[in-house]
Amino acid sequence: MGVGEKQAKTLTYQGVLTRVVDPRAGLYELDGKVMLCTAYLQLLNGGRGLREGAGVEISDTHLQQSPSPLFPPIVLSCCLRSRLRVTQFSRLCTPLSPVSTAGNLHLHLQFRYHLRLPEYLWACDVSRRLQEKLCPSLVKPRCLQGSLGAGPPGVTEKLLSETLSSFSASGPRCERDLQGEILKEPHECPLREYSPLSPPWSLPALSLLQSVVSDSRYLRAEESTRSLRWTHHSLQPQELRPSLRLLGVLHASPSGRLVLKDQSASVPCLVLPRPPSAWIGCTIEVCHYRLLGETAQDTEKGTSSTITYVQFLLSDARILHLPHDCPTCPPAASLLPRPCKLPKLDGPSASRLFLVRGVEGLVPIPGHDGGFQFQAQAVWLGAPELLTGQVTEREEEQRASWDEEHRPLTKVLLLFCHSAARWFHFLQPNRVYRLIATGEKDLEIFHRQPEDSVQMSSCPVCFRIPCEWALRDVKAPDPPPWPREEPLSVDQALKSSSAGSLLNVTGVVTHRTLCDAQNTRMFPPSGTITESFLPHGVSLKVTVAELDRQAALSVYMNPAGGPYCLGLLPGATILIQGLERKISRAGAVYLRSVPVTCVRVLSAPAESNECLLVPKFTLFSELPRSLIPHRAVCSIACVLSVTLAWVCAACEDVFRAGHCSRSSSCTSQSGVFRAKAWVKAEDGSGEAHIQLQDGALLAALGVPQGLWEALQGRVLSRGEVRVQNRGRNYEVPGEMRSEDALSCYVSHLVSRPAVSRPLILTFKQLAASSRPLPAEPSHLRRFTRGERDYMTHVPPPPTLICLGLEEVEPGTLCRLIQERN
Repeated sequence: MGVGEKQAKTLTYQGVLTRVVDPRAGLYELDGKVMLCTAYLQLLNGGRGLREGAGVEISDTHLQQSPSPLFPPIVLSCCLRSRLRVTQFSRLCTPLSPVSTAGNLHLHLQFRYHLRLPEYLWACDVSRRLQEKLCPSLVKPRCLQGSLGAGPPGVTEKLLSETLSSFSASGPRCERDLQGEILKEPHECPLREYSPLSPPWSLPALSLLQSVVSDSRYLRAEESTRSLRWTHHSLQPQELRPSLRLLGVLHASPSGRLVLKDQSASVPCLVLPRPPSAWIGCTIEVCHYRLLGETAQDTEKGTSSTITYVQFLLSDARILHLPHDCPTCPPAASLLPRPCKLPKLDGPSASRLFLVRGVEGLVPIPGHDGGFQFQAQAVWLGAPELLTGQVTEREEEQRASWDEEHRPLTKVLLLFCHSAARWFHFLQPNRVYRLIATGEKDLEIFHRQPEDSVQMSSCPVCFRIPCEWALRDVKAPDPPPWPREEPLSVDQALKSSSAGSLLNVTGVVTHRTLCDAQNTRMFPPSGTITESFLPHGVSLKVTVAELDRQAALSVYMNPAGGPYCLGLLPGATILIQGLERKISRAGAVYLRSVPVTCVRVLSAPAESNECLLVPKFTLFSELPRSLIPHRAVCSIACVLSVTLAWVCAACEDVFRAGHCSRSSSCTSQSGVFRAKAWVKAEDGSGEAHIQLQDGALLAALGVPQGLWEALQGRVLSRGEVRVQNRGRNYEVPGEMRSEDALSCYVSHLVSRPAVSRPLILTFKQLAASSRPLPAEPSHLRRFTRGERDYMTHVPPPPTLICLGLEEVEPGTLCRLIQERN
């Protein structure tokens, strides 16, 4: 007996069959509490008497206790020596479920992989969940089962084969000795010994994903403004026990998104890099992914909306079923073939190659509620041709030989409307595609223009793509025989002098912020879009950086123009096409979206986002004009002002003694403690004004957690405490000094010598329009060195906002100062 294995007991049991769990798997329920497994026993007459209400007697059955947490704790299993006899036929009007050994998937898995009972029970559970997810609307039962050894395996065996094969890695397993199992003494069979098995992984319904990721344990970020609250949850499968595997059919929705679908729900998904168009309609399995949930809450209106989606790499997805190669699957216009084949054409179809130069963003169709459209600037390559039969990828490459007949010819504006907008996710600049006019033989069809098309001077040819037509990726030579249009980097966009033209910019997202409705006057009003989960009238500020050059740029976007861009998270590399370059009143460069702006995520954030976005050390006197985060080794010279307050969780008004001060209109009894301070810090090269909030202020003061909580309780009785300290250039007149005991105690806390200690500050510069403190004018200051005095012109200190504070050990401090210098 191996380590962790248990010995099964042999006994005789009599009971009543109360439920037929799965007759093909040989699973029944006895007396409402005992599980009976007959998969290791050949039933007489196909088990015709095993119906609900029948009385049974089992001799020489094996009792296993808690072999699997997915089933009842007591499981009776029958081997070839066991005897199962129906002692009383059922009197209930229950259907007959005869069992056939021919074409039985469960028996095939049991014999092929030499499964023991705990492993077999887990395989039966996965098979049942898979059938509930896909059959019969998405995948036919015959496709799940496969040919069982005589041909290619089905979806179920493809899904389970790797895990079932790993069970035998602990030791060799012999095939069952059927004759010895009946006659040999002492008795030997696969059921005599067992090891309880925890499920290696689970297969959840897609409708359950939102409830899984919304758990507070997976909260990754939270941003709040006066009226908005934006939270971001993230979950990876290894954070759960057992881990969850995603499985579904990949579809392209008319809103331009990819969705993973089963019979319970559809979940939007972001696949990086983009999958081939041939993957549409395929059943895929994803083991490594990131489950994301974003919630936008309007605290003033009391409304909130949530979007849950899946993000994974193309290399982490595995195709389990190809419907176009399966004779039992019904044909569908939206299903395309696998990457190595072209569509199975019933007859000749007209087709034409085109090169994509640029893609505009999705916009609502005027007068069509919920419909979307987009445009793509393209170039026809060569002349139309007739496509006949099935063409392999090699023949396609030979056909597109990229000689003179496939050079760029005519510019064309392609219009994708309604369900044709499903191709939005697949079209990318500088790539070649084949447009297949399904069922059309007339080659002149590509020269016809829609009657309502608008002619443009830059693109005289306009062509609308019919919804039933198909696109296929075409592999072009590398490098291509035409010039590529590369997007600008962040540094190039900052220095760009182009006026009146739209820019294409790529970079890494470092921050994203919601802007209140009153701050969105720069965008024209637009209708409410159901695909956008952000509140109406809210804009989005995204900071895009070029990390190598420490350059950052603010991009203001109006998400109400189309569906929300999935995966727009800190650390992601994005490409934004069609941006206006603007200059603020303070002289800073920023970019603004237009209705046709297109945002694409090129790569997901790294696993350890902190390693990707670690700010560099700098000096206060050498701060670049950038909003990208930096770090500095500094000490606090003095605390200028402190505000400790309780605010209402609903309306952000003062919360005092357990009640909101706006008692006439707000009945909330929940408050949030907020701490805010302005300090003056020095790093040896200059000074800076720094804003500290909540945890950063607690770290700066060095107050014990118990004392800080007691202080919060004292502030709750008053609602708010403000203290202004006497720092340089901020002298407080005597009549403004408070004699209040609580205010005096707070003044004592902020003026202690322990506050002025070395710290590592992570910060970013505060925009000039957001500075609450008056800017100090430049002035002369006297410095003494030895016997000489120097008068030096001192510029005003920069205004910074603290992103994090860290204590630093003396040895580490010395090393950091040396590296900085």
